[in-house]
Amino acid sequence: MMTRRHFSASMGALALSPSVFAQSAYPQRPITLVVPFSAGSVVDVQARLIAKALSDNLGQPIVIENRVGVSGSIGAEYVARAAPDGYTILLGTQGTQGTNTVLFKNIRYDPVKDFVAIHGLTGNANVLVCNPNTKFKTVADVIEFGKQQPGKLNFGSGGNGTSAHLCLELLQTQTGARFNHIPYKATTAALVDLIAGNVDVLFDYVQTSRAHIRDGKINALAVTSTSRLAALPNVPTMTEAGIPSVVAMNWGGIFAPANTPAPIVKRLSDGVGQALNSPEVTAALDAVSSVKIGMPHEQFTPFVASEAAKWAEVIRKSGASL
Repeated sequence: MMTRRHFSASMGALALSPSVFAQSAYPQRPITLVVPFSAGSVVDVQARLIAKALSDNLGQPIVIENRVGVSGSIGAEYVARAAPDGYTILLGTQGTQGTNTVLFKNIRYDPVKDFVAIHGLTGNANVLVCNPNTKFKTVADVIEFGKQQPGKLNFGSGGNGTSAHLCLELLQTQTGARFNHIPYKATTAALVDLIAGNVDVLFDYVQTSRAHIRDGKINALAVTSTSRLAALPNVPTMTEAGIPSVVAMNWGGIFAPANTPAPIVKRLSDGVGQALNSPEVTAALDAVSSVKIGMPHEQFTPFVASEAAKWAEVIRKSGASL
């Protein structure tokens, strides 16, 4: 005999079943991947590469939508406000999920609380390079000069708030050396002046500096990754150079709005992991010296929180601003 309590429990189970079914059958329609940078940018190219492999794994089209502005924060805010159903996701970066909220005053989302960190994708290390005509042969030479003659060494970057600029600020806060920061509108312009001798040192991505290093136009002193890079096997890490606290990767990953159901989060994380390990994606990332960080949801979540806290502290200590 069915009691009132049993009847209520049965009705409750039936009421929940459509939601449970929708989650277990996810995805049932195309997924929008918001890329908060312009078409053709490094982030956009990697997003399209991942999207193709992810689409194959999930069995649904992945539609790229570029929402540009405020160093990626426009697109990030859009996803933060989207329905938490797994059909609008973000390719977030160290900037959108970390540094932007400190550098900009009008960011209207919390990079940790308003998102679920689905899966880490890739990281791009910086390489510390200098003009060959300088007397700098090691990182120690640069730091010693920055301590003995603070503000006299011209240190270029691709602009305020960029990964190169933040690496410079991290170097200063961790060593006590002081340099004259010269921000350019783009890294390419900074590289031209480095080669010409108008600036002495800068941090740059390996993929844009590698050809100049190979041709002897600039010298590589160290990379900011945790281990040596295949593209520059003879260049030591900052840790090997004696500065273990200067480790930095400009990373990217997939995010969803907060409160996205756990089964959908797992499905997405598993799918991204499989896509990241596909031969096509692996080969393409190796070609541009991108390092797979490949963190599933459980590992990526604390990583994002620690990175946001780390760079916020660096920015506050250094007084860096836009």
